Amino acid sequence: MALLRRLVASAILVCIPLACFCARAAQTVSPFCSNGGCISTRHTLRDICNYIVREKATYPTIYVGGYYMRTLAAGYAIFGDRRYLNTAIAYGDYLLAHQMPNGFWRTGYGPVYMADTGSALALLIVLYPHVDPARQHEYLRAVQHYVDSIEADRMILPSGAFGTGWRSTDGNRLVSPIYDQYTLSSALTGGEIFTWMYHITGKKQYRDIAYRALSWVLRTMSPAGNIPHILAMEGMDWNQRNNPAVAKKIWTTHTYGTSAYVGEGIIAFDLYCNDPAWRKWIDLAVRPNIEFLVRTQLPDGTWSDRGRRSWDRTRSPGIVDYLIWYYEHVDRDPRILTAVKRFDAYVTNPQDGRAFGLLNDGAQTGPTDINNSLNTVTSLTGRALADIISPGVDARW
Repeated sequence: MALLRRLVASAILVCIPLACFCARAAQTVSPFCSNGGCISTRHTLRDICNYIVREKATYPTIYVGGYYMRTLAAGYAIFGDRRYLNTAIAYGDYLLAHQMPNGFWRTGYGPVYMADTGSALALLIVLYPHVDPARQHEYLRAVQHYVDSIEADRMILPSGAFGTGWRSTDGNRLVSPIYDQYTLSSALTGGEIFTWMYHITGKKQYRDIAYRALSWVLRTMSPAGNIPHILAMEGMDWNQRNNPAVAKKIWTTHTYGTSAYVGEGIIAFDLYCNDPAWRKWIDLAVRPNIEFLVRTQLPDGTWSDRGRRSWDRTRSPGIVDYLIWYYEHVDRDPRILTAVKRFDAYVTNPQDGRAFGLLNDGAQTGPTDINNSLNTVTSLTGRALADIISPGVDARW
């Protein structure tokens, strides 16, 4: 933590020509905002960004920290505030300094999940165009080490699915591999990180791995469009899906958070796989899931009727980024526009934002809640608001 604080204090920006990019992000009023000129949406996002700089610059749980910093990177593109980029770059330096010799990262709370690691490393991906060549080299070196270790440790299964990760660490040693197939590691590391490796290196082997991982995920989807949450170590074993108790957990407990995370991998692959046939395949394959998400949105504009601090509800804001991608790149279905605006109207109302769990100047009252659940919903909502203001900003590589 002390190291990260020093990195935040000392991070120095390299002058690079981003002015045109930032201006372009600010010029056009997005159709996804629920309020005139996106004024309330911009106000809420700026509140969140300022809150992150002030309170969350050194967050130790890497998936939350990664999403907080991705919000700041997008906030920089929208507002041009260099504090946001400085803070995100410093956190990227923290990730570089904390990579284990085996290529993995501690998640900050026990098991080493490749899903969480994918979320965190996506920060390096979005920062890559913003940093100097020396940092770019270090980013690629770190991600290369990670993907090499995954392959060496046989964490990619014959089905194309990715394993889960490791049960714990002992110093710099990983303890007890978890080879069970996992929906989210397949999407976030398989679909997103391996697509970026293809994008940067041009090596088709990485694109093939991403394709097979996402193919496995989408083959598990129900005819109704629900994507199951497959994680055997938490009682959601795909091989036991005919057991009613297991089936209930697989299909109902993590419904919307799963779609949000899977959508992140899908967005990356669609935009950067550089294969028209595969793009066409994935655009068609995800349609039932998009229909499911539009059809089951709650009247208030959110997803998941589970508790405010539940895993499912706190991850659900990522659905917004997924829907925006689909509208912009696949089908301009007016229902999607309505769904995103409904969410935007809800979270930008301070009273509703407070009820949703946002930790920001505009909505929070009382002492800061450091529980991961509210940090999760705040970091993912910030990312969603950025995409509402500037569609696709979180996925500009």
